[in-house]
Amino acid sequence: MGERDDQRPLDIDAGQTTPVGPGPTSFDGTILDFGHHAGRTIDELATIDPDYLRWLARHPSGFRYRSTIERVLASAVPHPGDWER
Repeated sequence: MGERDDQRPLDIDAGQTTPVGPGPTSFDGTILDFGHHAGRTIDELATIDPDYLRWLARHPSGFRYRSTIERVLASAVPHPGDWER
């Protein structure tokens, strides 16, 4: 019985320089693309819901946004209602 195409080992060319992966994306690290706040910017959320940004920075789903969140929150003026941790 012969091997199916999906069961054969891949030939890897050591000289190949083509990157492997999903390719170019349109990801914008300043605008959320999921959840309740989808479409809002990190800057906007720093004003209206900074506690959510603090949570998102610690959550795995926010990994892509972490550096932007840290930069924005570091420069944000604290709001009297902000939760201090």
